[in-house]
Amino acid sequence: GESLNQNELQQLFPEAKITSAASLGPAYFTLPFQNKWLHIPEHTLSGREKALLKQLLLNEAPTTSDIPKNPWAQFLLGQTTEIPIGLAQTQLLQFRLSYREEDAGSFDQTLWIDAFSQTLPLVRECFFLNGKSGVFILDSPEPYCIDEELAAVLDILDDDFSLRTDLYLGQRWPVDARLPLLFEEERKIFAASRTLAKGSKIITLAAIALPYFISEAGTQNPVLQALQTTIWSVDGTHELITAMWQNQGNLSKAAADLYLHRNTLQYRIDRFFDATGLALKSMDDLALAYLAIVAVTAPHTN
Repeated sequence: GESLNQNELQQLFPEAKITSAASLGPAYFTLPFQNKWLHIPEHTLSGREKALLKQLLLNEAPTTSDIPKNPWAQFLLGQTTEIPIGLAQTQLLQFRLSYREEDAGSFDQTLWIDAFSQTLPLVRECFFLNGKSGVFILDSPEPYCIDEELAAVLDILDDDFSLRTDLYLGQRWPVDARLPLLFEEERKIFAASRTLAKGSKIITLAAIALPYFISEAGTQNPVLQALQTTIWSVDGTHELITAMWQNQGNLSKAAADLYLHRNTLQYRIDRFFDATGLALKSMDDLALAYLAIVAVTAPHTN
């Protein structure tokens, strides 16, 4: 049969929106349309119009699954084993948008993607997983890090669109059959980062690796639990260990962060050693102490 084109659709349904997102929420009637999604406010449609639209559009696009018809999305979400061509390595930059519900209707995904892609020229492809989160496929021939300059530009972008963007910059992986599995794990890590990253808008694996990887196994371990009890019996432990860890064991820098005289910090480190047997100037001991304090605050993931 005849299929509608975009102009005809917009004339018939002026409130219609066409986006890369599979859902704009329950207020919209949604159907797949030319590799994107058509959303029409529910209250503007009769039952008969919905039935006709389904007949017209679903004949043209029989797959009504929630996965965008994008080769990267299909591959990463396990719909196909066909590996997208063109990239030897990639970093998957996940995003999560927070905006007020009343702004949902005015948020233009395509405009936002364009603005973001211009900020970050490495973007090769992008798809939304739902109305508020998705993935940029980065073309990174060498490992890429988001620097302060780019972070500042992204803050400006958030202001322009009245939203907050949280990002998880994945590791650089080869584009091969293992990538969907790694992506699935990186999605879990990004989900856990809400509780582990304490307010940072740009997360990397290195920043939350210790609490993340031990939140499953470590917190149940009797040795670690006993060590925690000992460590927490010393006053001011959390600040002391964190300052030493963040300054790679450098006494002068840690003392400055804690607003302490270097000798006072040295005294506290000695006292900590007497109580726990851990010497915080040794990187191995410091890593173990840090592991013990983050394991306590790490959430129990299922």
